[in-house]
Amino acid sequence: MSVALRGNLRDFGIADVFQLIGQQRKTGVLEFTGDEGRQVQLRFDRGAVVAAAPVGADAGDALADMLVRCGRLTREQVSALVPECRASAQTLARLAIQRGWIDAKEVDRIEDLLTRETFFELLRWESGAFDFRAEKVDHARRFESLLGAEQMLMDGLRMVDEWHSFSEFVPSEETLFQRAAGLEEFRRRSGLSPEQREAAERIYALVDGRIPVRRIVDLSLLGTFDAMRMLAELRRAEVIEPLDDDAVRRLQSLPVRRLLLDRAEAASWIAGLVPLLLLGVLLVFSAGGGAPPAPRFTVEREPVEGLRSAYATQRARHALEAHRFAEGRWPERLEELEANSLVAQGALTPSGGRPYYYVQRENGALLLAPER
Repeated sequence: MSVALRGNLRDFGIADVFQLIGQQRKTGVLEFTGDEGRQVQLRFDRGAVVAAAPVGADAGDALADMLVRCGRLTREQVSALVPECRASAQTLARLAIQRGWIDAKEVDRIEDLLTRETFFELLRWESGAFDFRAEKVDHARRFESLLGAEQMLMDGLRMVDEWHSFSEFVPSEETLFQRAAGLEEFRRRSGLSPEQREAAERIYALVDGRIPVRRIVDLSLLGTFDAMRMLAELRRAEVIEPLDDDAVRRLQSLPVRRLLLDRAEAASWIAGLVPLLLLGVLLVFSAGGGAPPAPRFTVEREPVEGLRSAYATQRARHALEAHRFAEGRWPERLEELEANSLVAQGALTPSGGRPYYYVQRENGALLLAPER
Protein backbone atom coordinates (compact mmCIF):
# COMPACT_ATOMS: atom_id res chain seq x y z
CA MET A 1 0.00 0.00 0.00
CA SER A 2 2.95 2.31 -0.60
CA VAL A 3 1.16 4.20 -3.41
CA ALA A 4 -2.44 3.13 -3.88
CA LEU A 5 -5.10 0.64 -2.81
CA ARG A 6 -8.07 -0.27 -4.96
CA GLY A 7 -10.76 -2.85 -4.59
CA ASN A 8 -14.43 -3.79 -4.29
CA LEU A 9 -16.46 -3.59 -1.10
CA ARG A 10 -17.71 -7.13 -1.59
CA ASP A 11 -14.14 -8.42 -1.31
CA PHE A 12 -12.56 -5.86 0.99
CA GLY A 13 -14.97 -4.11 3.38
CA ILE A 14 -14.98 -0.53 4.61
CA ALA A 15 -13.82 -1.67 8.04
CA ASP A 16 -10.76 -3.37 6.53
CA VAL A 17 -9.84 -0.25 4.54
CA PHE A 18 -10.17 2.04 7.57
CA GLN A 19 -8.18 -0.24 9.83
CA LEU A 20 -5.36 -0.41 7.30
CA ILE A 21 -5.22 3.37 6.88
CA GLY A 22 -5.37 3.94 10.65
CA GLN A 23 -2.81 1.33 11.63
CA GLN A 24 -0.30 2.48 9.02
CA ARG A 25 -1.05 6.19 9.71
CA LYS A 26 -1.51 6.93 6.04
CA THR A 27 -2.03 10.38 4.51
CA GLY A 28 -4.05 10.63 1.34
CA VAL A 29 -7.48 10.60 -0.30
CA LEU A 30 -9.93 7.69 -0.19
CA GLU A 31 -12.79 7.67 -2.72
CA PHE A 32 -15.79 5.35 -2.75
CA THR A 33 -18.03 4.94 -5.81
CA GLY A 34 -21.47 3.38 -5.42
CA ASP A 35 -23.29 1.25 -7.96
CA GLU A 36 -25.38 4.25 -9.07
CA GLY A 37 -22.32 6.42 -9.63
CA ARG A 38 -22.55 8.30 -6.30
CA GLN A 39 -19.09 9.24 -5.06
CA VAL A 40 -17.82 9.97 -1.57
CA GLN A 41 -14.37 11.30 -0.70
CA LEU A 42 -12.51 11.09 2.61
CA ARG A 43 -9.21 12.84 3.34
CA PHE A 44 -6.71 11.51 5.88
CA ASP A 45 -3.72 12.97 7.68
CA ARG A 46 -1.45 10.39 9.33
CA GLY A 47 -4.33 7.99 9.88
CA ALA A 48 -6.78 10.62 11.15
CA VAL A 49 -9.88 11.76 9.27
CA VAL A 50 -9.66 15.38 8.10
CA ALA A 51 -13.02 15.55 6.31
CA ALA A 52 -15.54 13.48 4.36
CA ALA A 53 -18.12 14.65 1.85
CA PRO A 54 -20.03 13.61 -1.28
CA VAL A 55 -18.19 14.54 -4.46
CA GLY A 56 -19.88 17.40 -6.36
CA ALA A 57 -19.25 19.32 -9.55
CA ASP A 58 -17.15 21.87 -7.65
CA ALA A 59 -15.03 21.47 -4.54
CA GLY A 60 -16.98 22.65 -1.53
CA ASP A 61 -20.43 22.03 -3.03
CA ALA A 62 -21.38 19.59 -0.28
CA LEU A 63 -20.24 21.91 2.52
CA ALA A 64 -22.09 24.87 0.98
CA ASP A 65 -25.26 22.78 0.72
CA MET A 66 -24.90 21.69 4.35
CA LEU A 67 -24.44 25.29 5.49
CA VAL A 68 -27.73 26.16 3.76
CA ARG A 69 -29.59 23.13 5.10
CA CYS A 70 -28.48 23.93 8.64
CA GLY A 71 -29.65 27.54 8.33
CA ARG A 72 -26.16 29.06 8.52
CA LEU A 73 -26.24 30.57 5.01
CA THR A 74 -29.05 31.31 2.59
CA ARG A 75 -29.17 29.99 -0.96
CA GLU A 76 -29.00 33.60 -2.15
CA GLN A 77 -25.72 34.11 -0.27
CA VAL A 78 -24.26 30.92 -1.73
CA SER A 79 -25.34 31.89 -5.26
CA ALA A 80 -23.70 35.30 -4.82
CA LEU A 81 -20.38 33.70 -3.85
CA VAL A 82 -20.24 31.01 -6.55
CA PRO A 83 -18.83 33.25 -9.36
CA GLU A 84 -16.17 34.70 -7.05
CA CYS A 85 -15.32 31.24 -5.75
CA ARG A 86 -14.81 29.88 -9.28
CA ALA A 87 -12.69 32.86 -10.28
CA SER A 88 -10.37 32.56 -7.30
CA ALA A 89 -8.52 29.86 -5.42
CA GLN A 90 -10.61 30.35 -2.27
CA THR A 91 -13.37 28.10 -1.05
CA LEU A 92 -16.93 29.30 -0.71
CA ALA A 93 -16.78 28.84 3.06
CA ARG A 94 -13.63 30.98 3.29
CA LEU A 95 -15.28 33.77 1.27
CA ALA A 96 -18.36 33.63 3.54
CA ILE A 97 -16.07 34.01 6.57
CA GLN A 98 -14.35 37.02 5.00
CA ARG A 99 -17.71 38.71 4.43
CA GLY A 100 -18.71 38.16 8.04
CA TRP A 101 -21.65 35.89 7.22
CA ILE A 102 -20.31 33.08 9.40
CA ASP A 103 -17.29 32.52 11.64
CA ALA A 104 -14.54 29.94 11.20
CA LYS A 105 -15.53 27.90 14.27
CA GLU A 106 -19.07 27.48 12.93
CA VAL A 107 -17.72 26.37 9.55
CA ASP A 108 -15.54 23.75 11.28
CA ARG A 109 -18.58 22.58 13.25
CA ILE A 110 -20.69 22.15 10.13
CA GLU A 111 -17.82 20.45 8.30
CA ASP A 112 -17.48 17.96 11.17
CA LEU A 113 -21.23 17.34 10.97
CA LEU A 114 -20.94 16.75 7.22
CA THR A 115 -18.09 14.30 7.85
CA ARG A 116 -20.14 12.31 10.36
CA GLU A 117 -23.21 12.31 8.13
CA THR A 118 -21.21 11.18 5.09
CA PHE A 119 -19.46 8.38 6.96
CA PHE A 120 -22.70 7.16 8.58
CA GLU A 121 -24.30 6.92 5.15
CA LEU A 122 -21.21 5.23 3.70
CA LEU A 123 -21.27 2.50 6.35
CA ARG A 124 -24.71 1.49 5.11
CA TRP A 125 -23.51 0.93 1.55
CA GLU A 126 -23.69 -2.72 0.60
CA SER A 127 -21.59 -2.52 -2.57
CA GLY A 128 -19.24 -0.26 -4.48
CA ALA A 129 -15.59 0.30 -5.28
CA PHE A 130 -12.85 2.19 -3.44
CA ASP A 131 -9.58 3.86 -4.41
CA PHE A 132 -7.01 5.19 -1.95
CA ARG A 133 -4.24 7.50 -3.19
CA ALA A 134 -1.33 8.32 -0.90
CA GLU A 135 -0.75 12.05 -1.37
CA LYS A 136 -0.34 15.29 0.57
CA VAL A 137 -3.53 16.61 2.14
CA ASP A 138 -3.65 20.36 2.89
CA HIS A 139 -5.88 21.55 5.72
CA ALA A 140 -5.94 24.13 8.50
CA ARG A 141 -7.22 21.84 11.27
CA ARG A 142 -5.17 21.01 14.35
CA PHE A 143 -4.08 17.40 14.21
CA GLU A 144 -5.15 16.88 17.85
CA SER A 145 -8.74 17.81 16.89
CA LEU A 146 -8.96 15.10 14.22
CA LEU A 147 -10.60 11.75 14.90
CA GLY A 148 -8.55 8.62 14.26
CA ALA A 149 -9.78 6.33 11.48
CA GLU A 150 -10.18 3.34 13.81
CA GLN A 151 -12.06 5.36 16.47
CA MET A 152 -14.38 6.81 13.83
CA LEU A 153 -14.98 3.31 12.49
CA MET A 154 -15.87 1.95 15.95
CA ASP A 155 -18.31 4.80 16.60
CA GLY A 156 -19.86 4.40 13.15
CA LEU A 157 -20.36 0.65 13.45
CA ARG A 158 -22.00 1.12 16.85
CA MET A 159 -24.45 3.61 15.34
CA VAL A 160 -25.29 1.27 12.45
CA ASP A 161 -25.99 -1.56 14.93
CA GLU A 162 -28.26 0.64 17.06
CA TRP A 163 -29.98 2.24 14.06
CA HIS A 164 -32.25 -0.77 13.50
CA SER A 165 -33.55 -0.64 17.09
CA PHE A 166 -35.32 2.72 16.65
CA SER A 167 -35.55 3.56 12.93
CA GLU A 168 -39.04 2.01 12.72
CA PHE A 169 -40.39 4.80 14.96
CA VAL A 170 -39.56 7.39 12.28
CA PRO A 171 -41.27 6.20 9.07
CA SER A 172 -39.37 8.46 6.65
CA GLU A 173 -37.48 11.71 6.34
CA GLU A 174 -40.64 13.31 4.92
CA THR A 175 -42.76 12.45 7.98
CA LEU A 176 -44.41 15.35 9.82
CA PHE A 177 -44.62 15.14 13.61
CA GLN A 178 -46.76 17.19 15.97
CA ARG A 179 -46.54 17.64 19.73
CA ALA A 180 -48.87 15.39 21.72
CA ALA A 181 -47.78 16.29 25.27
CA GLY A 182 -45.38 18.47 27.22
CA LEU A 183 -41.84 17.55 28.19
CA GLU A 184 -42.24 17.69 31.97
CA GLU A 185 -43.26 14.06 32.42
CA PHE A 186 -40.72 12.95 29.81
CA ARG A 187 -37.92 14.65 31.76
CA ARG A 188 -38.93 12.85 34.94
CA ARG A 189 -39.34 9.39 33.41
CA SER A 190 -36.52 9.26 30.87
CA GLY A 191 -33.22 7.69 31.82
CA LEU A 192 -31.31 9.92 29.43
CA SER A 193 -28.08 11.70 30.27
CA PRO A 194 -28.09 15.51 30.60
CA GLU A 195 -26.63 15.79 27.09
CA GLN A 196 -29.31 13.49 25.68
CA ARG A 197 -32.09 15.41 27.47
CA GLU A 198 -30.74 18.63 25.99
CA ALA A 199 -30.80 17.01 22.53
CA ALA A 200 -34.37 15.80 23.09
CA GLU A 201 -35.48 19.31 24.08
CA ARG A 202 -33.80 20.74 20.98
CA ILE A 203 -35.70 18.27 18.78
CA TYR A 204 -38.98 18.90 20.63
CA ALA A 205 -38.63 22.65 20.03
CA LEU A 206 -38.43 22.00 16.27
CA VAL A 207 -41.49 19.75 16.09
CA ASP A 208 -44.44 21.88 14.98
CA GLY A 209 -46.44 19.79 12.50
CA ARG A 210 -45.06 21.86 9.61
CA ILE A 211 -41.48 20.84 8.83
CA PRO A 212 -40.45 17.29 7.86
CA VAL A 213 -38.05 15.04 9.72
CA ARG A 214 -35.15 15.82 7.38
CA ARG A 215 -35.44 19.53 8.09
CA ILE A 216 -35.64 18.89 11.84
CA VAL A 217 -32.46 16.79 11.62
CA ASP A 218 -30.59 19.51 9.72
CA LEU A 219 -31.65 22.43 11.93
CA SER A 220 -30.89 20.51 15.13
CA LEU A 221 -27.20 20.09 14.15
CA LEU A 222 -27.27 16.71 15.89
CA GLY A 223 -26.75 14.53 12.83
CA THR A 224 -29.09 11.90 11.41
CA PHE A 225 -28.36 9.19 13.99
CA ASP A 226 -28.74 11.29 17.16
CA ALA A 227 -31.67 13.34 15.87
CA MET A 228 -33.58 10.27 14.69
CA ARG A 229 -32.91 8.53 18.00
CA MET A 230 -34.32 11.50 19.91
CA LEU A 231 -37.39 11.59 17.66
CA ALA A 232 -37.88 7.88 18.37
CA GLU A 233 -37.50 8.42 22.14
CA LEU A 234 -40.07 11.22 22.08
CA ARG A 235 -42.48 9.11 20.07
CA ARG A 236 -42.03 6.10 22.36
CA ALA A 237 -42.92 8.35 25.28
CA GLU A 238 -45.98 9.61 23.32
CA VAL A 239 -44.72 13.17 23.55
CA ILE A 240 -44.92 13.56 19.77
CA GLU A 241 -46.94 11.74 17.15
CA PRO A 242 -46.79 11.50 13.34
CA LEU A 243 -49.38 13.21 11.19
CA ASP A 244 -51.13 11.30 8.45
CA ASP A 245 -52.16 12.95 5.18
CA ASP A 246 -55.71 13.63 6.39
CA ALA A 247 -54.43 15.34 9.52
CA VAL A 248 -52.09 17.53 7.48
CA ARG A 249 -54.98 18.65 5.28
CA ARG A 250 -57.18 19.35 8.30
CA LEU A 251 -54.52 21.49 9.95
CA GLN A 252 -54.00 23.48 6.78
CA SER A 253 -57.74 24.17 6.48
CA LEU A 254 -58.31 25.33 10.08
CA PRO A 255 -59.86 28.84 10.28
CA VAL A 256 -57.69 31.59 11.68
CA ARG A 257 -58.86 33.04 14.99
CA ARG A 258 -58.69 36.86 15.19
CA LEU A 259 -57.74 38.31 18.57
CA LEU A 260 -59.13 41.80 19.12
CA LEU A 261 -56.36 43.08 21.34
CA ASP A 262 -55.11 46.65 21.26
CA ARG A 263 -51.50 45.53 21.45
CA ALA A 264 -51.96 43.10 18.60
CA GLU A 265 -53.56 45.84 16.49
CA ALA A 266 -50.66 48.17 17.20
CA ALA A 267 -48.16 45.47 16.38
CA SER A 268 -49.98 44.74 13.14
CA TRP A 269 -49.63 48.37 12.08
CA ILE A 270 -45.93 48.26 12.91
CA ALA A 271 -45.37 45.05 10.93
CA GLY A 272 -47.22 46.46 7.92
CA LEU A 273 -45.76 49.97 7.90
CA VAL A 274 -42.07 49.15 8.33
CA PRO A 275 -41.57 47.49 4.91
CA LEU A 276 -43.74 50.17 3.24
CA LEU A 277 -41.65 52.95 4.78
CA LEU A 278 -38.47 51.28 3.61
CA LEU A 279 -39.90 50.99 0.11
CA GLY A 280 -40.92 54.65 0.18
CA VAL A 281 -37.40 55.76 1.19
CA LEU A 282 -35.93 53.78 -1.71
CA LEU A 283 -38.37 55.41 -4.13
CA VAL A 284 -37.56 58.92 -2.87
CA PHE A 285 -33.83 58.38 -3.27
CA SER A 286 -34.22 56.80 -6.69
CA ALA A 287 -36.40 59.73 -7.96
CA GLY A 288 -34.59 62.66 -6.34
CA GLY A 289 -32.05 65.16 -7.59
CA GLY A 290 -33.34 65.57 -11.15
CA ALA A 291 -31.52 62.42 -12.23
CA PRO A 292 -31.92 61.45 -15.88
CA PRO A 293 -34.52 58.79 -16.61
CA ALA A 294 -33.26 55.27 -16.22
CA PRO A 295 -32.84 53.23 -19.41
CA ARG A 296 -35.61 50.80 -20.22
CA PHE A 297 -34.94 47.14 -19.65
CA THR A 298 -36.93 43.94 -19.31
CA VAL A 299 -37.17 42.28 -15.92
CA GLU A 300 -37.11 38.51 -16.21
CA ARG A 301 -39.70 36.50 -14.32
CA GLU A 302 -37.22 34.74 -12.03
CA PRO A 303 -35.67 37.97 -10.57
CA VAL A 304 -39.15 39.38 -10.02
CA GLU A 305 -40.22 36.26 -8.17
CA GLY A 306 -37.03 36.45 -6.14
CA LEU A 307 -37.77 40.05 -5.15
CA ARG A 308 -41.32 39.14 -4.17
CA SER A 309 -40.05 36.23 -2.09
CA ALA A 310 -37.42 38.41 -0.38
CA TYR A 311 -40.05 41.09 0.38
CA ALA A 312 -42.45 38.50 1.82
CA THR A 313 -39.69 37.04 3.98
CA GLN A 314 -38.71 40.48 5.26
CA ARG A 315 -42.34 41.24 6.08
CA ALA A 316 -42.56 37.99 8.08
CA ARG A 317 -39.41 38.95 9.99
CA HIS A 318 -40.93 42.35 10.81
CA ALA A 319 -44.04 40.54 12.03
CA LEU A 320 -41.86 38.48 14.38
CA GLU A 321 -40.29 41.66 15.76
CA ALA A 322 -43.74 43.20 16.13
CA HIS A 323 -44.94 40.16 18.10
CA ARG A 324 -41.97 40.43 20.44
CA PHE A 325 -42.68 44.16 20.87
CA ALA A 326 -46.35 43.53 21.70
CA GLU A 327 -46.04 40.35 23.78
CA GLY A 328 -42.54 40.69 25.23
CA ARG A 329 -41.47 37.32 23.78
CA TRP A 330 -40.88 35.50 20.52
CA PRO A 331 -43.87 33.43 19.34
CA GLU A 332 -43.76 29.72 20.10
CA ARG A 333 -45.02 28.99 16.58
CA LEU A 334 -45.46 31.04 13.43
CA GLU A 335 -49.21 30.42 13.56
CA GLU A 336 -49.35 33.00 16.37
CA LEU A 337 -48.54 35.68 13.78
CA GLU A 338 -51.69 34.75 11.84
CA ALA A 339 -53.78 34.39 14.97
CA ASN A 340 -52.76 37.89 16.09
CA SER A 341 -53.39 39.27 12.58
CA LEU A 342 -49.75 40.26 12.14
CA VAL A 343 -49.71 38.55 8.73
CA ALA A 344 -52.51 37.68 6.35
CA GLN A 345 -54.06 34.22 6.41
CA GLY A 346 -52.02 31.88 4.24
CA ALA A 347 -49.07 34.27 3.99
CA LEU A 348 -46.80 31.79 5.76
CA THR A 349 -47.55 29.05 3.24
CA PRO A 350 -46.66 30.34 -0.26
CA SER A 351 -48.27 28.99 -3.41
CA GLY A 352 -45.47 26.44 -3.79
CA GLY A 353 -46.83 24.67 -0.71
CA ARG A 354 -43.60 24.82 1.34
CA PRO A 355 -43.96 26.73 4.62
CA TYR A 356 -41.47 29.03 6.32
CA TYR A 357 -39.14 27.39 8.84
CA TYR A 358 -38.95 28.94 12.29
CA VAL A 359 -36.97 28.05 15.40
CA GLN A 360 -35.96 29.92 18.54
CA ARG A 361 -32.29 30.07 19.45
CA GLU A 362 -30.36 31.49 22.41
CA ASN A 363 -29.48 34.65 20.51
CA GLY A 364 -32.94 35.24 19.01
CA ALA A 365 -35.32 33.70 16.50
CA LEU A 366 -34.34 32.16 13.15
CA LEU A 367 -36.75 32.49 10.22
CA LEU A 368 -35.87 30.67 6.98
CA ALA A 369 -37.66 31.37 3.71
CA PRO A 370 -39.25 28.37 1.93
CA GLU A 371 -36.94 26.48 -0.40
CA ARG A 372 -37.81 27.26 -4.02
